[in-house]
Amino acid sequence: MSFFSVSTYNFRNLENTQINTNAKNIFLIGENGHGKTNFLEAVYVLCFGNSFRTKIDSLFVKEDEKEMSVKGIYEDEKKECGTDVLPCTSQSPQAIDGDGSSRTEQGGIKNSILLSIVKGKKTIILNEKKIKDRKEIIYNIPCVVFSHDDIYFVNGTPDRRRTFFNQTISLFDCNYLDNLRQYEKILKNRNAVLKNNDKEIISVLDMQLAEKGIELIRTREKITEEFNETFSAVFSKVSAFDSKIKILYNPSWGFESDIEKIKKILLSKIEAETALGTTLTGPHRDRFYYYMNKKDFTKIASTGQTRLISLALKTAQAEFYREKTGKKPLVLLDDALLELDKQKKIRFIESFPEYEQAFFTFLPGEEKIISGKNGIFYTVSNGAIKER
Repeated sequence: MSFFSVSTYNFRNLENTQINTNAKNIFLIGENGHGKTNFLEAVYVLCFGNSFRTKIDSLFVKEDEKEMSVKGIYEDEKKECGTDVLPCTSQSPQAIDGDGSSRTEQGGIKNSILLSIVKGKKTIILNEKKIKDRKEIIYNIPCVVFSHDDIYFVNGTPDRRRTFFNQTISLFDCNYLDNLRQYEKILKNRNAVLKNNDKEIISVLDMQLAEKGIELIRTREKITEEFNETFSAVFSKVSAFDSKIKILYNPSWGFESDIEKIKKILLSKIEAETALGTTLTGPHRDRFYYYMNKKDFTKIASTGQTRLISLALKTAQAEFYREKTGKKPLVLLDDALLELDKQKKIRFIESFPEYEQAFFTFLPGEEKIISGKNGIFYTVSNGAIKER
C-alpha cells in the first residue's frame, strides 16, 4: 500500500497542489512551522479519516476559507477477500474491479480516496463510493505515525497509554474495534442513567457492560503478552540497555471473567458513581505500566530514556502489525528524534521497522542521518512543497 500522489486544497497552510509521492521514501525538509507536519497529517487523514493531532475537523480548513479537500491515489496489492492478509475486510473495495479502481502494470490495484469538508460536513469517498463509517477505510492503508507527542503514551495519563494499546490492537483486529465501540456506547448510556439514578436500567446496562468489558480484557491480556516480546526486542536495539523492559497490564476489574462477580463490583460502587455521575471501574480505567528490574521505569527514566521508550513502542507497533497480518504498514516519521543525540538517532534508524512506504520530516541538515536512502526529497517553505 503506497501513495502515487497526494493532492491538497485549502488544507491547513499548504498550497493547493498535487505532490508526486511515487517512491518508497519521501523526505520533507524545512524549518518548523512551514507545513511539514501538515503534509503528514494530510496523508494520515487519507488513511484513517481523522487526524493524529486534533479531534476538531474544522481545523483542517485553511484560515479564511470555508472548504477543504485532500485526495490520494494509492496502490494496493492484488489480494482477494477472506485471506489472512485481509483479516478485517469482509468486502474490500480493492478486490473489486468496476468500482472506480484500476489495475497497475505490476498487477496491483490503483485506488482513489478523497476526504473533504464542505459547509462543516466531512465526506469520505473511496473509489467513487461514499463511505458511511471510517471503519470501511482504516484497514485499506495501515499507517503508523511517529510524532513528538508519542512520549505521552509513556509518561502521560492512563488514558493516553490505553489509547496506544487500543490503536495497536485495532490496526489488525476489527472485532476488538467493534467491541470497544460498543463498550464505549454502553458506558456513555450508563453514565447518563447514573445521573438520573434509574436503578432498573442500571442493572441491564451492568450486564451489557460486563459482557463487552470481559471481551476487551481478554484481548488486552493476550495481546499485551504477545506485544511484549516484540517491544522488548526493539527497545534493546534502540536503547542498547542490558536490562529488558516489560509492559504490565493492570485491568480495573482484575482478570475476572465471571459476569456475576463483575456485576457485584459495579454494585459496590453504585453510591459513589451516582453521586459523581460516572462509572468508576471497567476497561476504561485499565492501566499499563513499563517495568524494568521490577520497578516502574517511567518514574526514574530521563526525558531521553522516555523518548526511547516511545520510539520503541511505535516501532514495535509497526513490527507487530506486520507479524499479525503479513503486510508492511505505511510509516510517517514527524520530528520524533529531536531529543536524541546523534548516536541514538542512528541506532533508531538502523532499527526502523519494515515498511511499504515512509514519509520523513527533518529540519535542514538533519536528513544526513538517513544518508544512503533513495527517494524523493522536498523542501517545505511557507506551505509550498518543492522537489529538490
